[in-house]
Amino acid sequence: MHSNPNFKLLFESIPGLFLVLDPKLSIVAVSDAYLAATKTERETILGRGIFEVFPDNPSDPTATGVSNLRDSLVRVLEDKAQNSMAVQKYDIQLPESEGGGFEEKYWSPVNSPVLDSSGNLIYIIHRVEDVTEFVKLKDLGNQQNRLAEELLTRTASMESEIYLRAQEVQKANKQLLHFNEELSQREKELQQLYKRLNEMNQLKSQFFANVSHELRTPLTLILAPIRKLLSKNEIPDKYRSDLEVVERNAQTLLKHVNDLLDVSKVEAGKMNVEYSEIDLSKLLQRIASHFDSVAKERSISYFVEGPSILSAQVDPAKVERILLNLLANAFKFVPDGGKVGCLLNEKEDFANIIVSDNGPGVPDSLRDAIFERFRQVNDGDTRSFGGTGLGLSIVKDFVDLHRGRISVSENSGGGALFDVRIPLKAPVSVGVSTGKYSAISDATVSGTLQEFRRLSEIEGTGVGNRNLPHVLVVEDNSEMREYIYETLNAEFNVSLAVNGKDGLEKAIRLVPDLIVTDVMMPIMSGEQMVRELRIVPDLMRTPILLVSAKTDDALRIRLLQDGGQDYLLKPFAPEELLARARNFVKLKKSLDDLENLNKELEAFSFSISHDLRAPIRGIEGVARFVLEDYSSVLDAEGLRMVNVIISTAAHMANLVEDLLSFYKVTKLEAKFRNIDMSDLVKEVSSTVKAVYPNKEFNLEIEELPTAFGDLSMIRQVWVNLIANAFKYTSKKEEPEIRIGCQRGSEENTYFVKDNGAGFNDKYANRLFKVFQRLHSNQDFEGTGVGLAIVERIIRRHGGKVRAEGAVNQGATFYFTLPKIA
Repeated sequence: MHSNPNFKLLFESIPGLFLVLDPKLSIVAVSDAYLAATKTERETILGRGIFEVFPDNPSDPTATGVSNLRDSLVRVLEDKAQNSMAVQKYDIQLPESEGGGFEEKYWSPVNSPVLDSSGNLIYIIHRVEDVTEFVKLKDLGNQQNRLAEELLTRTASMESEIYLRAQEVQKANKQLLHFNEELSQREKELQQLYKRLNEMNQLKSQFFANVSHELRTPLTLILAPIRKLLSKNEIPDKYRSDLEVVERNAQTLLKHVNDLLDVSKVEAGKMNVEYSEIDLSKLLQRIASHFDSVAKERSISYFVEGPSILSAQVDPAKVERILLNLLANAFKFVPDGGKVGCLLNEKEDFANIIVSDNGPGVPDSLRDAIFERFRQVNDGDTRSFGGTGLGLSIVKDFVDLHRGRISVSENSGGGALFDVRIPLKAPVSVGVSTGKYSAISDATVSGTLQEFRRLSEIEGTGVGNRNLPHVLVVEDNSEMREYIYETLNAEFNVSLAVNGKDGLEKAIRLVPDLIVTDVMMPIMSGEQMVRELRIVPDLMRTPILLVSAKTDDALRIRLLQDGGQDYLLKPFAPEELLARARNFVKLKKSLDDLENLNKELEAFSFSISHDLRAPIRGIEGVARFVLEDYSSVLDAEGLRMVNVIISTAAHMANLVEDLLSFYKVTKLEAKFRNIDMSDLVKEVSSTVKAVYPNKEFNLEIEELPTAFGDLSMIRQVWVNLIANAFKYTSKKEEPEIRIGCQRGSEENTYFVKDNGAGFNDKYANRLFKVFQRLHSNQDFEGTGVGLAIVERIIRRHGGKVRAEGAVNQGATFYFTLPKIA
């Protein structure tokens, strides 16, 4: 009997020189032969790094042993493949007992990976052969005989070793050649992609430039006549207000066009810097003054500080844009009653401009990104401000053109602090003018100020006293809000809300006949508002017309699925908005009228049915009394008439009970639970079959999946469907009834199929309505209410009913219920 081999002992005793390293290049095992060759002890080197145990000889400045071995080991770690090294000079440190210092040594190393079952490298086996004597014998001419003898004894092994190494080097060279070719191909592909990307970027810039040029001409032709008209005193106030709206929005559009044109010029390298000698303090005061009225209206603490004079050689128009955009950005994000400051001073050879506010600030992660093209801090459907995301990008471009720098940090009191530094002197050899310069255009100033106007300046109008349908308009842009108000006001009482949250609150309070809402709004988007509205009972059927400039098909589909009735794209004609509003309000009124009529009809029917029960019982009771006590004195016709009275009264009683059940279905509280449909169907079938004791039915009941619902209601569904199947097959010689289920991914479809009297399939849609029957009472008794009860119950459970059949070929009745999650 053999014990398990001691692999540790076997490894350590192996005659070769072996060292085992982990992936961190720490020594984990070593053979005795290796210890003897390197004059080390196992206890002192295990767990230590190989280069800590075997450093380079400090007295040999040309030593490369450590670096060469490290390179080889790194290649093994990366490639997970064996690496053979050339003969290395790697001196070993002598122990103190042998005088210390280093002994000259030459080695022939091979490094091999050890991989686990998943292909991960777990060890490196470092195998060496001590070739010191061979190298020294070769170098020493006075030991030729000894060298010859050594060569004779070792020629075979060395030749074999050299051959193998040569083969490995040849293979490595082939792999290296292949890798170089692949790398060259990748570089070519990368160059082509870069070239294509550069071309696309140039095309984009050229497109922006072309579009901007094409738009400036029609915008100029819009603004010029409008300003001409506004200069006339005889223009009525109503038209003047409309013209001012057009002018303001045209200026905003022109500002966006100019921004795009500037960006295109910068990217194309065509934006020049035209230096002038100016008073920077005076320029700052002029630009800053544009914001005085806004600060006053919004109770913002606004200060501008700087020296009385600060001469600088800059491009005045570009510095104006820098100041205008930074101040606009501060006023855009600062809350009402907040603080905005602008400080100008001289630092060494730079003009230092600091713009600060106490708004929400800029997150650390976005402090570089906000200077990118089209980047905005809040870029979702709930962003609070307009804009294209080019303002700060243009600021950085213009600062860079001046060879300055810009940074953003947190203000000491919270908020953002933008720090701009621009050289006070133009570059040497650049021309500097001293004459007048072209100031920034009024359109740019007006468009910039328009962009950050508070969106909630105009309050919503209350409901008027006119007896008109009520429409709630939810729109964050004040001028668009007024435009929609003016469009609808003649035919509707219009209430206004400034964002989704305001709209939700007003809708709950006012319960309008129609809601017209934008999608992208601050605080709460239109999409969020629609979802919230649809869980409010009083607003579940209120039509919602969504108005947006977004042409996102996925968004439009999602909004319609969430409960919106229609989606109108901006820009839209006022006549189209008015027509859709009329249609939705008319539809809402029809639905409300129908619901009220149904409620009145249900109440009336319930009352009549309830009041009829006592007289019907009395009629039936008297008729039975006559039949029992006076049947002997009545002739055949008299007996027939009494029986007709009894059967008719019984039918009336059944009809009244069915009607009461029909109206109770929607009134009774449902107690939902898991229902074993197989057991329930067997129980109901057994009960119904007992009505036909002398008739044999071929009844097949499949295994049915469990359902979730009200037990008494679902029992009533099965009772009505199974009783119908027995009733309409009772006159067949071989009646067949099959009850089963078609399992779906989201719902189960239960069915009752028979080979009975059937029905004309074109009347299938009438079966589930009250008092609708396709057979005479003489053929098959019934009240025409049972299937209507089935439809109401299943609809209340979130399912649907349908039927299909053919005359004298049977019928199949289906109902669906949601699957249990």
